[in-house]
Amino acid sequence: MEGLVSCPDCGLIFSRLDHATNHDAKQKIKRFDFDYIIKTNKLPSDVSFIRLLLYSIFFGVFGGHCFYVGRYFRGGFLLINFLFFLCLAIFNSEIALVADGALLGVLSTICGFIMLLWIWDIIMIAIKRFKVPIAIDLENERAIHEKEQQDREKFFNEVKEIEKNVEIIERQEINIDKPKEENIKENKRKKDENSSRN
Repeated sequence: MEGLVSCPDCGLIFSRLDHATNHDAKQKIKRFDFDYIIKTNKLPSDVSFIRLLLYSIFFGVFGGHCFYVGRYFRGGFLLINFLFFLCLAIFNSEIALVADGALLGVLSTICGFIMLLWIWDIIMIAIKRFKVPIAIDLENERAIHEKEQQDREKFFNEVKEIEKNVEIIERQEINIDKPKEENIKENKRKKDENSSRN
């Protein structure tokens, strides 16, 4: 995909990603409108890397960094997991009585593994691989891309037309020069004949 100006499948012009915003994506997600939302690890201009990293470190266990960028499902999952883990910690003596503590062990292990998502997110943010949703209007992108292609084709057709006209003009100049050359040759021949007679 390196070196490509646009996506061959959807027509997205990659330079347009510089103008896409996370704010628009969050508004669309809140309305459950998931059309034209893509996730990219290139942070848009309205998302601060430092703020995202600090949210993930200090509030990441609650899904704070996910709520900040509009990844509400992932953030909600982390928040529910934390609340469930908190309930296990508060009511561990009662849960430990169920199945001789096996249930508490299983549930706390599951919660612990899910909490690894938080650590994973911190690492991904630190190495700038964390995906952030942005809103792109792909229909508009396709229209822009098609118009640019039409403009390019029109330009190349005009260049071809100009080249064709230049060829025609060059041919006409050659045809104009031919009689002059023939006249020069004829005059030279006549001079040669006159000189041979003398």
